[in-house]
Amino acid sequence: MAATRKVFIRTDLSIPVVEHIQPKADATGSLAAISPSNTIVRFGKAIAKRSFDFSPWYGVGIDQITYAYQMQIERFLAKQDLELAPSTVASYCHGGGRQLLDYLVLRSAALQRDLTLGDVDRELIDGFLSSFDGEDCSMSTKANRYQAVKAVLKSLCKRGFIVEVHAGDDATFPSNPFPGKDKSHKGAAPLGTAERKAFSTALRQAVVPLFEKDVEPTADLLAYALFVIALHTGRNTTPLLEMSRDCLRAHPKVDTVFLVLFKRRGHSTHKAALRNGPETLESVPTLRPTVAQLVRRLIELSARLQSAAPKEFSDRVFLFRTQRAGRGGGSAGDVSALSEARCSWQYENWSSALI
Repeated sequence: MAATRKVFIRTDLSIPVVEHIQPKADATGSLAAISPSNTIVRFGKAIAKRSFDFSPWYGVGIDQITYAYQMQIERFLAKQDLELAPSTVASYCHGGGRQLLDYLVLRSAALQRDLTLGDVDRELIDGFLSSFDGEDCSMSTKANRYQAVKAVLKSLCKRGFIVEVHAGDDATFPSNPFPGKDKSHKGAAPLGTAERKAFSTALRQAVVPLFEKDVEPTADLLAYALFVIALHTGRNTTPLLEMSRDCLRAHPKVDTVFLVLFKRRGHSTHKAALRNGPETLESVPTLRPTVAQLVRRLIELSARLQSAAPKEFSDRVFLFRTQRAGRGGGSAGDVSALSEARCSWQYENWSSALI
């Protein structure tokens, strides 16, 4: 018998690279204006705010910083430098970047000159933090803005575009600009016994339409289903929202299955055991069918929409068709994925009306 030779297939391990264009000085010694062909960064249809347009901050004296910020955001989306979710990258623009760029425009006008990456130092950061003083927003909101901006600027420092001072009074980034932030934030008060009972009873009725034969899943119905699963498993919102269609796995016990969820931060999975039979739930005492059957129904409904869903979330369970055009550019009838913002809004409005 002749020996067979094993053939190894060459794999392309190259990673798409987003590079900066180095701006050149004109005859007067100032930086030439940067005008990229595309100033809009898109985060995907699974994000409530699907895009961010940098065009308002070009041609107003901060071109080099605006361009560097935009390119760093695009590198994050291309999974370069850091492994970040699109929603996190979007927050770096909408939850901090906008405020930083607005502040830089005012600073450029006050100094009567263009600002460059060389101007990013402790004085500029302190000025940015001081610009929050006149706003009516919580300390946690201010801290989140700073952390968003810091994440982008830190990456630019690591890549050599900004010279960072690491220690001393002139350290580029203050270590704790918002002391006592955690103490100023009060968590939500837990529901009382009567309130929990009212919530569970209403929730039990709210998910019933999902089991009708010709039901069309909506964002509201999917949010109710997510609340049921969260009550029973105690899992966080993000892993539940990103639950894939192969989330149910076999369990050694006959009447039990595993609900497998991916934890993005730790790059690991978490298993929650669910009853597979007609038993009642501890979290919602009289809910029938069980959570496992609810998840199976969600998988069945999502299968109808999978082919029409964008690639980035086509394998998710919480899919629905939008009923009206979205602010991010989508149109009515597009397949979208349930978002954390939608769940929060639904919970606040629905639960306050019940309790």
